Amino acid sequence: MMDSSNVWSVLMDSSNVWSALMDSSNVWSVLMDSSNVWSVLMDSSNVWSVLMDSSNVWSLLMDSSNVWSALMDSSNVWSVLMDSSNVWSVLMDSSNVWSALMDSSNVCNVWSVLMDSSNVWSVLMDSSNVWSVLMDSSNVWSAMMDSSNVWSVIMDSSNVWSALMDSTMFDPAHANLTNDNPYLPTDQTAPQEQRTLFVNRKIPEELDNPPAKLPKYADNKIKTSKLSIDSPVTPWTSILPLLFVIGVTAVKQGYEDWLRHVEDNKVNNEVSTKDILVGDVVEVAAEEQFPCDLLLILSSDPEAKCDVTTANLDGETNLKTFFCPDGTQQLQTLEDLWDFRAVIECELPHANLYDFKGRLDVYRGDAGPTKSSLSTENLLLRGARLKNTEKIYGVAVYTGEETKMALNTKMTRNKFSTVEIKMNYYLIFYLVVLLAEVTICTILKYELYSLTVEDDMWYMENKNYRKTGATVKDVFQDIFSFLVIFNYIIPISLYVTLEVQKFFGILFFQWDDEIRCAQSGERAKANTSDLNEELGQVQYLFTDKTGTLTENIMYFRHCSVMGEKYVNVEDQIKVLDEYSAVSEPLPTLPKDLEIFLETLALCHTVRVTVDASKVEDDPVHLSPEGDEKPLAKFQYQAASPDEKALVEACASFGVIFEKQYGNQLTLDVRGEKRTFTRLQVLEFDSDRKRMSVTVEENSTGRLWLLTKGAESSVFQKCSFQDDRQRQIHALTNKHIDDYAMLGLRTLAVARRELTPELYKEFSADLNKARQKLEGREEAVAEVMNRMEDDLTLLGATGVEDLLQDGVQETLESLRVAGIKVWVLTGDKVETAVNIAYSCGHFKRFMTVMRLTGIRDSKEAFELLSKCDEDSKFDGHYGLVVDGASLQILLDNLKEDFYRVCRRCAAVVCCRMSPRQKAETVRLVKKSEESPVCAAIGDGANDVSMIQEAHIGFGIMGKEGRQAVRCSDFAFGRFHFLKKVLLVHGHWYYVRVSTLVQYSFYKNLTFITPQVFFSIFSAFSTQTVYDSMILTMYNITFTSLPILVYGLFDQNIPADLLMSRPHLYKANAKNAAMSWLMFFKWIAFGLWQSSVMYFGLMLFYLTDQPSLPYGQTMDLCLFGTALANVCIYVVNIKLVLVANYYTQFFIWSVILTLIFYVVLCLLYEGFIIEVLENYEIFWSFYRMYESAWLLLASILLAVVCLIPEVVQTVFLSFSDARIVERLRERKRQRDLRLVVVRGYFNEAFDPSEGNGTLWDARRKESWEGYAPGPGSRKRSLDKENQDRQTISTGRASIKSTGSLKSDLGSQSASPSGSWQGISVII
Repeated sequence: MMDSSNVWSVLMDSSNVWSALMDSSNVWSVLMDSSNVWSVLMDSSNVWSVLMDSSNVWSLLMDSSNVWSALMDSSNVWSVLMDSSNVWSVLMDSSNVWSALMDSSNVCNVWSVLMDSSNVWSVLMDSSNVWSVLMDSSNVWSAMMDSSNVWSVIMDSSNVWSALMDSTMFDPAHANLTNDNPYLPTDQTAPQEQRTLFVNRKIPEELDNPPAKLPKYADNKIKTSKLSIDSPVTPWTSILPLLFVIGVTAVKQGYEDWLRHVEDNKVNNEVSTKDILVGDVVEVAAEEQFPCDLLLILSSDPEAKCDVTTANLDGETNLKTFFCPDGTQQLQTLEDLWDFRAVIECELPHANLYDFKGRLDVYRGDAGPTKSSLSTENLLLRGARLKNTEKIYGVAVYTGEETKMALNTKMTRNKFSTVEIKMNYYLIFYLVVLLAEVTICTILKYELYSLTVEDDMWYMENKNYRKTGATVKDVFQDIFSFLVIFNYIIPISLYVTLEVQKFFGILFFQWDDEIRCAQSGERAKANTSDLNEELGQVQYLFTDKTGTLTENIMYFRHCSVMGEKYVNVEDQIKVLDEYSAVSEPLPTLPKDLEIFLETLALCHTVRVTVDASKVEDDPVHLSPEGDEKPLAKFQYQAASPDEKALVEACASFGVIFEKQYGNQLTLDVRGEKRTFTRLQVLEFDSDRKRMSVTVEENSTGRLWLLTKGAESSVFQKCSFQDDRQRQIHALTNKHIDDYAMLGLRTLAVARRELTPELYKEFSADLNKARQKLEGREEAVAEVMNRMEDDLTLLGATGVEDLLQDGVQETLESLRVAGIKVWVLTGDKVETAVNIAYSCGHFKRFMTVMRLTGIRDSKEAFELLSKCDEDSKFDGHYGLVVDGASLQILLDNLKEDFYRVCRRCAAVVCCRMSPRQKAETVRLVKKSEESPVCAAIGDGANDVSMIQEAHIGFGIMGKEGRQAVRCSDFAFGRFHFLKKVLLVHGHWYYVRVSTLVQYSFYKNLTFITPQVFFSIFSAFSTQTVYDSMILTMYNITFTSLPILVYGLFDQNIPADLLMSRPHLYKANAKNAAMSWLMFFKWIAFGLWQSSVMYFGLMLFYLTDQPSLPYGQTMDLCLFGTALANVCIYVVNIKLVLVANYYTQFFIWSVILTLIFYVVLCLLYEGFIIEVLENYEIFWSFYRMYESAWLLLASILLAVVCLIPEVVQTVFLSFSDARIVERLRERKRQRDLRLVVVRGYFNEAFDPSEGNGTLWDARRKESWEGYAPGPGSRKRSLDKENQDRQTISTGRASIKSTGSLKSDLGSQSASPSGSWQGISVII
C-alpha cells in the first residue's frame, strides 16, 4: 500500500488491472468471442476473482501515492484538458468512435489505448496548468464563442467519440505534451506562417527537441453537414449587459441583507437564551429582558413582587407590578429555591397576552401539596423588562416559539412594490410580442422563399426551399437568429438602473434634515430601498396610539367635585366659574375636595420612591399659600399614565402619597399624616371598566371601597337617594361632556363605606372565586360587581394625554390625500376613543358606531346588521371595535364587517393583541380592491402589523428598537409621516414609474426598425445595427440620463405638495403605470421608430451619390445613421419629460451624447482585429460627410418629437406648478392699493338707506378687505372659507373692487356735517 508508484501509473501500466482482468485479449475481444460475456463473468477466474485478488485494483488504489496525490501532481488533469492542443483538439479528430471500437486491429481500439503505459491519463497529467490555458487565446472560451462553436464541433462527423477513439491520437511514443515545442503550432486557431509535418508520420529520433506528439491538421474527409447555429451578432452583445445587470443587482441586494444581518446580530448577542428548557429556573437582573415566559417564584423585593415594563408587548411604557404566587411566599434564599419541589399545571401555549390560568402544587415533606392559583399577574412575558427590582427568579413555562411574544410575531416575507408587480406584467407583454415577432418573421420567410421569386435572388444563399423543403435545422437556425436580433426589445438594463436608482435615491430620504428628530438628533432610516415608490401609493394607514400618536405623558387639567368645577393652573387647584370662565384660588381645601383628592391618592397601584439627592438639595417646597409641599423628592411609577398623573396632581395640591410598606399606605394631607391599610385591589378589566381598592382607615377603623373608572360603568353602580345626589349626578355628567369636548380623558370617582361583616363576606367569596380553575373570571367578576354596588358619587377628572406635535395636522392632511386611517391599540376602549377625539381622528359631527362587548356570533350578527343599516345613509361615520369582538367578527362575519368599515371615515380598534393587529391589516390588504396598506408603530407589539403591511414604518420612540429594526422605514416623530408620504412618496413614485415606462419605450424605439428591416431584407436575419451599438445602447448610450432623472427630478415642489395634500391622489392606484399610460408610451415609440426608419428609407430611395468621390450609401452607413437618430431622439425625449432641470441632469445628457460620439469615432475610425469591425469602418465619419444625410437626420428627429412637444404643451395647462403660479399672479393683481376719498354725514343713521357703506366698513374691519361689485357674487361657501382662513392667521388681504359705487349710493342728511374718509383697497 505504501509503494512509491502511484495508482495512476499502476493503472496505466501494460500489466495493469485491466490487462489482468482482460488478459492479453482484452474485454472487447472476449465480449465478441463465441463465449459471451456471461460465461466469462461466471468463469472461475472472472472479474470478481481478479478484483478480490491480493494484487487487485483496491490494493492498488490504496497505494501510498493514491489518486489524490496523482491528481495534485504538477502535470494534472486540468492543465492537459485546457492545453492549446488539448482535449478539444482531440475531440475534433476525424476518426469515429465506432470505427475505432470496431477496428480489426485490437491494439488500436480504445481500451488498449487507454490502458497503455503512455495513454490518455499520462497525457492528462501534463505540466501545463488549466488557468494558464484558460487565459490563452485559443482556450476553451474562445473556442466556445467561435462561429463553429462547441455544439457544432460535438455534432461534427468527427465528433467527440471518434476523437477519443482515434488510434493515431495517443501514440505511445509521444504521450508527453508540451506547449513550447517548435514543431507544434502554438495557436491552433490563428493562421500559421509555416507547417511542419513528418514523413510516414514518424518523428526522427535524431531531433534535438522532438515534439511530444504529431502535429494535428485537418483530415481528408469532406464535411458538409452541420448542426451549428450561426448567430447574426457576436454573443457578447447579450452576455455583457446580462452579466452587468446580474452583478449590480447581486451587490445591491447583498449589501442590504448584510446590513440587516448586522442588526440581527446586535439582538441575538444581547442575551443567550437557546439553552433554556421548560422547567428551568432562570435568574433575571434589573434592566434585563425576560428571555422566555417565566412564572415568578422569588423576588429580591421584600414584598415578593417586581416591577415590569411591557412596552415591547402592549405599547405601555408605564410600570406594571407582578407578584409571586401564594405558594412561594416561604422562599427567601437560594437554598430554599434549590430545595423547592412543586408541580405547575397550566394552559397550552396561546397568543393571548392577557390570559394565563394555572395551578401551583407545592410539596413539603410527606403532607399533601399546597395548591395556589396562577393568573396573569404571576407570568413574566418574554420581551418585557425588569425595573426597580434587583433580581428575580422564575420558572420557564413557555420557551422559544411557544412564548406569547413569538406566537404574536408574524414571519417576515419579501415585499414587492406595485410598480414592480406591474413591471412584470409589462415584461410578459413584451415577451409575447418578441415571440410573436419571431414566429411571424419565420413563417413569412419560408412563405417568401417558397415563391418563384426566390429564383431571382442570385445574391442570396439559394436553399431552394420550394423544391427540397426546409429542414428542422434550418427552422431552428432562423428562430434562434430572429430571437437574437429581436431580444433587445426586453430592457435588461432596466433592472440594474432601477436597483441603482433605488439604492442611491433612498439616501436623500435619510439625508433630509426636515425629518430628523430634534430631541434625539436621529435621522430617518431606511432598512430597504425596494419600496421607495410604494410610499406614493398608500391608501390605508394603520397606526398604533401609545407612543406613536401620543407622547404617553398625562397631565391633570380639570375635575368636578360634588357639582363644582375645579381647574389646575400651574400646579395649583382653583375653583372655576362656569359662566365667566374665571378661576379663583382656594385659601383652603374644601372638605368635599379633600375627600375627593384623598380617594384619588389611595385608589391606585402606584409605587412611590424617594430621590435622596433631591431630599438633600431641596427638602421642602412651599406653595403660594404657604403650605409645605416636599413633592420634588417623591417619584411615582404606575401601571397606567393616568394613574400617575392623578397621584402627582394630588401631591401638587397638598395630598401627598408618601410611602407604601407592604399594604400600609401613608398620606400627607396638608401636613397631617394619615395611614391606611390596603385590603383588596379589584383590578381594572374591560367588562367592568373600573378598578376599586378596599382600604381601612387606621385612625378610625372605618372600611372604604374606593372606585374610579369610566363614567358609564361607575354611574350605574351609584345610588341616588335624594334630589341633591341626583343633581350632583346631572352636573357631573354635564362636566364630563365638557371635558370630553376638550379632548380630555375622563374618569368618574365614587366610594362606599363597608361594615366589617360585609367586608369579611366579600373577602371570603372573592378568595374562593380566585381558587377556581374553571370559570374563574366569571366568579371573580360576580363578587366584584356585588362589592361595587351602592356607591356614592364624588366627582370626575379630566386628564390630557399629550399628543405629539403635528398629529392633528398630519391626520387631516392624510385624510385630504385620500388615505384612510385606522388606529389599532392595546389600550382600553374609553382611552382610545378619547384620544381619537383629541387628535382629530373622530370629529364631533361624526356618528360613531360601536361593536364592543360581543360575546357570540349571534350578538355579533345583530350589532353588525344594525351598524350596516345605519351606515347606508349619507354622512360621516366612525367605528369602535374591541379585540374580543373583532375576533368573533373575523371568524364569522369577515366580509360584512369589512363592508361596514369601508363606509367609515375613521376606525378605532381597542384591546388588540399583536396578532390581531396583523389580522386586521391582512383583512384590508386581501380585500377585493387590494389597497396598498401601511402600518406605523414604535413597540414590539407592532412588529406583526408592520411586517404584514405593504409598507412598515417604525417610530424611534421610548419602547425599544424592535419596531425600528423590523420596519422598512423609520423616523423619530409621527408628523414626519406627512412629508415622507406626500413629498418623498410622490417624488419616488413619479421617478420610478417614468423610469420604467421610459426603459421599455427606448428599447421599443430602438429595435422596431430592426423588425422593419427584416421585412426589407427578405427575412435574412441580417442585423441593421453594428454589434457595438447593440452592446452599448442600454449600458451607456441611454442609461445615465434616466438614472439621474430618477434621482433628482421633482415634478412638483415640496412646499406645494405639503400645502396641497390632494395632489397625492393623482398617483393613486398606480395611475402612472396603468395600461393606458403604457400604450401611450408604446404609441410614441412606434411613431418615432417608424419615422426614423421609413424616413431614412425614403431618403435612400433616391440613391443619390451624396458622399464624396461619387459614393452611394451602404447598409453600414444606413444602420449608423439610424442608430444616431434613435440615440438623440430618446435622450431628447427624456429632456422633454423631465420637470426639474438640475446641473446633474443636464450634464448627464451632454456627457452621454459626447461619450457616444467619441466612442463611435474611436470604434469606427480604427480597425480592431479582435472586434472585427471591418464592415463598420469609417461609417460614422462618412455620415458627417453627407450634408443630405445630416439634414435628413435632423428633420426626422424633429418630426419624431413633435407629438411629445404637443403633449408637453397641452399638459402644462393642468400642471400644478403652473396653476399655482397663475393663482399667485391673479392674487397679486387683486392686491392693488387704491385710495378712494369720499364723504359721509356724521348724523347718518345706520338704520336708514341700504347701509352699504356701513356693511363695507364692518367687512373691512372684520375681514381686512372692502368688497366691490364683483365680490357680491361670491358664494356663501367662499365667504365662510375666507373667514376661517383669516381667523386662523393665514389670510392675506384680498380685494376685488372699489368703494366708488357704494359711496355714491349713500343718502346724506341735509342737517349733518360731512367728514372725509380714506379707504385703502
